[in-house]
Amino acid sequence: MDRVGRTFTIGELARRTGLPVKTIRFYSDEGLLPPTDRTPSGYRLYDTRSLARLELIRTLRELGLGLDDVAQVLGSRVSVPQLAARHLEAIEDQLRRLRLRRAVLRAVVKRESELEEVKLMNKLASMSDEERVRQ
Repeated sequence: MDRVGRTFTIGELARRTGLPVKTIRFYSDEGLLPPTDRTPSGYRLYDTRSLARLELIRTLRELGLGLDDVAQVLGSRVSVPQLAARHLEAIEDQLRRLRLRRAVLRAVVKRESELEEVKLMNKLASMSDEERVRQ
């Protein structure tokens, strides 16, 4: 168990989290993981709160969130649920587009379509329902 006031070097954080030293240094340089202190020779030191913060950064990054989004959460400008809702909506949009592409590609394969038919199917598939009605 960690003692209160315990500090860790970047190497120790890397061993505890499994993240590369280079990644931790990058997060620190970007301001996401500021050092708690420095040794007399200038090496960065981090405390147990920094370790928890690093785990949060890691989790958010593994969920596909960008550094700006992570910074917003860490700076309490947006909550994790709010950010998750935004990203869920973006993923849902991506899934809709992928399903549409899949449908067009399946039709092309099934019908052994020529280039002009493929262009038409792709155009129709990328239109909104309202646009298709007007055509």
